[in-house]
Amino acid sequence: MMAKLSTIFIVLLSTMSLTACVTQNYGHDKSTPLIENEASNNEIAMTRISLGLGYLKMGNTQQAKLNLAKAKRFAPNLVQVHTAFAHYYETVGEADLAIEAFEHALSLNSDDADTLNNYGVFLCRQEKYAAAEQQILKAIAIPSYILVAQSYENLALCQLKAKQFNKAEIYLEKAIAHSPNSASSLYQMMRLQYAKSNYTSAQSYLYRYEKSTRRFSAEALALAFKIFTKQGNKAIAENYGNMLVKMFPHSFEAKQYILNELYRLDADKLAEQYRDSLANGKKTTKKKRVVVLSPKVVAISEKSDLSSQGLKPMMVNSVMPTVKQKLESQEKIARENNKPTMVSLPIHTVEQGDSLFTVAKQHNIAVNRLKRWNKLRSPYILKIGDVLYLADPKLAAKH
Repeated sequence: MMAKLSTIFIVLLSTMSLTACVTQNYGHDKSTPLIENEASNNEIAMTRISLGLGYLKMGNTQQAKLNLAKAKRFAPNLVQVHTAFAHYYETVGEADLAIEAFEHALSLNSDDADTLNNYGVFLCRQEKYAAAEQQILKAIAIPSYILVAQSYENLALCQLKAKQFNKAEIYLEKAIAHSPNSASSLYQMMRLQYAKSNYTSAQSYLYRYEKSTRRFSAEALALAFKIFTKQGNKAIAENYGNMLVKMFPHSFEAKQYILNELYRLDADKLAEQYRDSLANGKKTTKKKRVVVLSPKVVAISEKSDLSSQGLKPMMVNSVMPTVKQKLESQEKIARENNKPTMVSLPIHTVEQGDSLFTVAKQHNIAVNRLKRWNKLRSPYILKIGDVLYLADPKLAAKH
């Protein structure tokens, strides 16, 4: 959730208006005028800000601070200089200095909506939810502010973090009212309705989401699978599951679907938090055992730092068991959980150089069976990324 909040913190270089104000000062001899173009200084400062934030993104904090300091020398009263410094201080863990930078920026222009929004996002990350809400609402109230929908979505995400689910729903409704085709707002509302067990409403927002976006995501397909599963519509749920595996075969969600049919998503965690909030914050202590892949990374060594910084989960094919091993493993998991056996199909994702013959040989399966299971017709042209079933889908469905 907070990844979304992070992306909103941006310096709007393209929308800044620079006043071409020219002032005249005099040199040491008091006779030679020195012309200083404030607009030029602002432009230089903005360039330095862009460089500084670029270095900060790459992790070079020393060069980032150096460029921001140069920007400040050229334009000490430019609001964007101080908001950029605030972002720098937050990144290096100096929250108090970040607050000072934001407050200084607002002392220069208390009606700068971008600064108010960014300050609110920062305060939310510091878990100062009431103060965050106040700053973002101030930004929304400014008539010239155009990113109202994004700010309402920020408020909703912040309220979700604070476990204020009803307020989050209100702010999402406002975000969608201001931007009816916002895929991110529709997805967050779909996620919230699922958490509140309003599956029919979640399905409605799913259809609106699909209509508004031309690109699916693994997260959205996984959530769609769960929405229809909760309603007992297994046929449509399976269609979404197949789309997930075919379109995003290497995603964390696809691997979860193959392993345990998406037993637990991020939206399920949100649902637990919602139920806990209804029970006055009492936490559920009894949980079912289930095998869940880590969304961060498969350990490279015992001492590896399991962080999500740029690391990808291991590919399916690199750990693909035999059909027999997979079925036995799934049956064992089902017995441990006292659940009915759910068998997911083993798959092979087509890579460069693959053919039906090489795939069949690799998995010790007859070519004719591969053709039949995957309904392939001549000519047999495989594309990189295609997903081939390595077992009969009909047999798997009987479980």
